[in-house]
Amino acid sequence: MSVELPKDAEGREIPLDTTVLYDKDGNEIEVSRYQYYPKVGPGYWNLRSVRNKYYRTDEVYVNPPDSWEKLEDDLNRVVENNDAFYAASCAYMNQSGAVCNDCRLHGRHTRNCTEEMFKDVVSRIRKLKGED
Repeated sequence: MSVELPKDAEGREIPLDTTVLYDKDGNEIEVSRYQYYPKVGPGYWNLRSVRNKYYRTDEVYVNPPDSWEKLEDDLNRVVENNDAFYAASCAYMNQSGAVCNDCRLHGRHTRNCTEEMFKDVVSRIRKLKGED
């Protein structure tokens, strides 16, 4: 019998050496241990926090969930600190030094990072509104 790694609320695999996860509000959860229950249905994972609270792994996040505040911060960085970055899209992604290979926008093999930045903003808005 093979057991798959636990998955978070977005379907991302959670490596078993992960020590910090996030709840739906973005609060940190310090992981004490992971537990797998093979005899319940197809089997499921949960975790216990250092505060002795239990969570199903499909209720937590590997990365803090996006929020309106984070989107606003990313856009404010473009307006307020644009001169400190190579381009507006670099400010949005908080990528100093124009390290394009490490950037999610550039990773789409685009010539127009600004266009990809606006697509990303629209996608985030849709997700935050629950439309995507």
